Amino acid sequence: MKRAISLLLILTFVFNVTSIASAKDQSTKDLTFEERAANMYSPLLKKSILNVTHDNKLTTTTYQSIYIPVKDIFKSTAAIITWDGKKKITTIKNQGQELILNFSGNTVLAEQSQVVLPQEWVQLKNGVSTINAFVLTYIFEHYADESDQERVEWEERLEFLDIKQTTGIAGVDRNMHVFVEFND
Repeated sequence: MKRAISLLLILTFVFNVTSIASAKDQSTKDLTFEERAANMYSPLLKKSILNVTHDNKLTTTTYQSIYIPVKDIFKSTAAIITWDGKKKITTIKNQGQELILNFSGNTVLAEQSQVVLPQEWVQLKNGVSTINAFVLTYIFEHYADESDQERVEWEERLEFLDIKQTTGIAGVDRNMHVFVEFND
């Protein structure tokens, strides 16, 4: 049984690695970043499984949504996550810089040590700050090429989050498998 599952995962991985499209493809030029990210894997997926590796420890969590709670992504790291209920903003602080997730509907201007994610990439679900699994994975995707300049720029801007790499697999189980590896 273990061999069958391992073989299935390997075949799924090989299929996904070979299917990762280049942003040079003309059909992706007119898509938003979020759409390009979803198309890298499979926009039909509605559930996700998060696998986080940090300090050689793996944590796996399953979600009934394509949106993943940021606390589950960063809880094993030194990042500090805060919520400002008045402003409806979540802040992830790491290495003297801040990632801002804005749920207010208002424009938030980034200060010098801040990066504000587009509101389309995040959701506040039942009081939980979440990020789109496709977007998170695509930004740090180990197998992505450098042809999508916007992706490269986001990866550079978010380097302070200490994410070494991600890998996304559109599973035959209809889940978006997100593998996040942090620098040790």
